[in-house]
Amino acid sequence: MKRATFLLLFGLGLTACGSATTVTSSEPAPATNQALAEVPTDLKPGTVNIRTASMADGTQITYGLILPEDFDPAQQYPVLLALPPGGQTVELMVSVAQETYLDEALSRGWVVITPAAPDGVLFFQGSEEYIPELLDQNSWIKPEGDRYHIAGVSNGGRSVFRITSLNPELFRSALVFPGFPDDPSDSAALSELAKIPVAMFVGGDDPGWIAPMNETRDTLESLGGSVTLEVRTGEGHIMTSLSDGVDIFDFLDSARP
Repeated sequence: MKRATFLLLFGLGLTACGSATTVTSSEPAPATNQALAEVPTDLKPGTVNIRTASMADGTQITYGLILPEDFDPAQQYPVLLALPPGGQTVELMVSVAQETYLDEALSRGWVVITPAAPDGVLFFQGSEEYIPELLDQNSWIKPEGDRYHIAGVSNGGRSVFRITSLNPELFRSALVFPGFPDDPSDSAALSELAKIPVAMFVGGDDPGWIAPMNETRDTLESLGGSVTLEVRTGEGHIMTSLSDGVDIFDFLDSARP
């Protein structure tokens, strides 16, 4: 039933990119950067916390936050920035966070930050500019080795290439399932992405995505990158074999310092 719910929401996200349900945290956004860096007092480790951050220009970003059960703000953690698919709505963000990331993140001690696209502007169509500010507002989370990991599915995979092309210094590894560069400028920046491990997954029954992902792999390999591309036979655009998050976090753990 959970899987059917995700597939329904994903389909709605593809056709209604601008729709989203507004979910806010129980506390208003603090007014100063110093206050923004303080540890929130209403967080619940072991679940998907839904929060809202105010950007400098007034844009509101709703995001999910997964913390380990024994989270200690004095410690460093592996941190995943996860970009949702489709219209990148709050509903899709929550669904993927709960079904794909939550269990493995908790069992392996990861923090997950997963934003929804503000006002339907996707994270490879303009909202990517807010990612550094969003991470900065959560600077009370200390990423292991001072760098994040990034992953995304479908439009989230496209977002991965856009965000890493703009901020290569922020990331330690990248994973898409599926995803490829959406713009020539993203492809031109693959030389930076070639400096970190990259994993790509695509369904064998998803022909429109296989060819550009093959091309992306070949380009990364030509640049000396550490990249894998796995075509999963019998799988479509949404790969059920990845839905439990095990293979995703196996790669992420392998890319830790």
